[in-house]
Amino acid sequence: MTPFRWKGHRLVAELDPPEAALLRQVVAEIRDVLSAERPAAGSGGTDGVADPVAQRLLPDGHRSDPDLAEDYRSLTEAGLRSEKLADADLVLESVSPDGGLVDLDQDAAEAWLRTLNDVRLAIGVRLDVQEADDPMVAAEETGNPWWAAYSWLTAVQGLLVDVLAGARGTGA
Repeated sequence: MTPFRWKGHRLVAELDPPEAALLRQVVAEIRDVLSAERPAAGSGGTDGVADPVAQRLLPDGHRSDPDLAEDYRSLTEAGLRSEKLADADLVLESVSPDGGLVDLDQDAAEAWLRTLNDVRLAIGVRLDVQEADDPMVAAEETGNPWWAAYSWLTAVQGLLVDVLAGARGTGA
């Protein structure tokens, strides 16, 4: 991957085909989780959210009061799901399956950040990532490629944060 950089008022980067394929795969998986029907409260999981990834992406609004948490969820979950799905769709639309140029405006870059965060949270849940874990060491020790993917996605997110935090749209 070539890091994100400003080109006029747009952010551009280049993804290699395997990177594009990985990114599209993990974003599509997040889309699937967010598109899944929510089970009724009491039918398994916390407040009707059975998948641990969905629980992490759509957390309880109030942990000590299940009724209040369910009320909050009923008011906010549909909107939150919709926003996360729109962000994921934007990422999928901006990444060719064959890799190549990614060209984003400021709003799209922020959607990318939110989606990368969601993807990392999802992988983190599946891997049971702990604060002390070093993803690259874990990748080597376990042979599990998801640790390397987690590390790469963290780097992509960091590069995007850095360029957004720097000079905005100066063409530098």
